[in-house]
Amino acid sequence: MMNIGEFAELTGLSLKALRLYDEQGLLPPASVDPWSRHRRYTAAQFGAALRLKAARSADLPLADAPKLLGDAGAATLAEHRARLAADRERQDAALDALERLLSGPVTWQTEVRQAEAQPWAGVVLPPDITSDEQANELFAGLWRRLDAAGNRPTGAFWTTIRARPGSETEVQVVCCWPVAALPPEDWAGVERGTVEPGPEMVVRWRWDQDVLMVEGATHPAVLALLAAAEEKGAEVSLAQLRQIGVLEEGRPVGMEVAVALKTP
Repeated sequence: MMNIGEFAELTGLSLKALRLYDEQGLLPPASVDPWSRHRRYTAAQFGAALRLKAARSADLPLADAPKLLGDAGAATLAEHRARLAADRERQDAALDALERLLSGPVTWQTEVRQAEAQPWAGVVLPPDITSDEQANELFAGLWRRLDAAGNRPTGAFWTTIRARPGSETEVQVVCCWPVAALPPEDWAGVERGTVEPGPEMVVRWRWDQDVLMVEGATHPAVLALLAAAEEKGAEVSLAQLRQIGVLEEGRPVGMEVAVALKTP
């Protein structure tokens, strides 16, 4: 038998790690002296120790260690490899984005136009919406309701965001259709309002464009638009920012974002 120091030297596991694996029931010593409490290990434990050492070096979670010592070891390793590959893909994308950002700012063409008063009807996406399909179905349901009432949408859809009532940190997404007339006030679950007339700044892009995206950040065209509006001295309100679908032959091919240019 070997003492804990000898076993640690042979397996590459630290004394701290061996004590932890003992506490977790992963690699208990072959025997423990009842008086000195010294741990003793055998050569038969090398296999489990090396699996744990390799797993530690590969940054596998401690919670996966029991699987590695059992019959599910291969499947657990495959899952970890997949996680590492996904992490590496994300890191590579972030490094590529950073490299492009360091090479110089990306410019976006903006324009100013005059917005006309436009009634709209919309629905707020619930916080439990988890997919685009669910959001599209909710939005399509509003279109069908408006069509049945003889108030069919008159143009491309848009979305906007606003602060969630009662919260300073959460926002709501509102999906809107332009309509000829405001829907009745008693329509449950339907938002209504009017786009105020006045100058607005616009930027647009197609979905087939090569766009420098940073994971988790808003589309760079939107950020550029808000910065350009701010440079003009406008009071930028996200609640007045509209993301409008760009259609070709009735099919969405891109996005246009507009923000009202209101000065103090």
